[in-house]
Amino acid sequence: MRMRVAFAKEDRAKFIGHLDLTKVFERSMRRAEIPMAFSEGFNPHPKMSFGSALALGATSLREYVDIELAQELSPAEFMQRLQAQLPTGLRLLDVREIPAQLKPLMAVLNCASYKVSVPLLLPVSQEKVEEVVQRFLAQENIAYVRYSKKGKQEKNLRPFIRHLSGKVYEDRLELELELDITEQGSVKPVELVGVMREFGELPVDVEGMRVHRTGIYIRNDEGKLVSPLDL
Repeated sequence: MRMRVAFAKEDRAKFIGHLDLTKVFERSMRRAEIPMAFSEGFNPHPKMSFGSALALGATSLREYVDIELAQELSPAEFMQRLQAQLPTGLRLLDVREIPAQLKPLMAVLNCASYKVSVPLLLPVSQEKVEEVVQRFLAQENIAYVRYSKKGKQEKNLRPFIRHLSGKVYEDRLELELELDITEQGSVKPVELVGVMREFGELPVDVEGMRVHRTGIYIRNDEGKLVSPLDL
């Protein structure tokens, strides 16, 4: 049987990386004596798949993971046993049994929303922020250079940005983002804010920004956002 699990990644767990998250769930399920299903081969591993990776240091209101079990277990018992073994900062929200033929999370999740808080190094007016956002979104090409193991990659960030707005609160700039996730990838909030800072000459401290993912969804053909638990 397969379980689809919704969980929050809170402040105490924000420095657990995406790869380490798999190990944390595996160890917690072992301690909870949950009968995990394993892959075959020389190096078997639990049949577990997460949604789109969350950046190290970011928190999230709602993340998802699919877990395959080797034996029947009710969602309520699964949730109770697993939560008792998870570290502080990883909080289970909901567990549903899903059909075996349902597509994996990475194949269906295509939209994420964020709240980003960035320290201001100098005072900025609300009018200035709105003017920069308007000009920023009016561009057809927002160039960004990403460096990875594959080398230098030039990307246009504009196609991934579905919504962007900002408000000034005393010494911080609060941004709300809605970003598309496609087969070509997506844009990280820190990348977007860094480019926006240079574009609008905004005095923000990108290194001090806090990122909170408020949701990750499936946008259907009608443009509505659907939770992967509701498929």
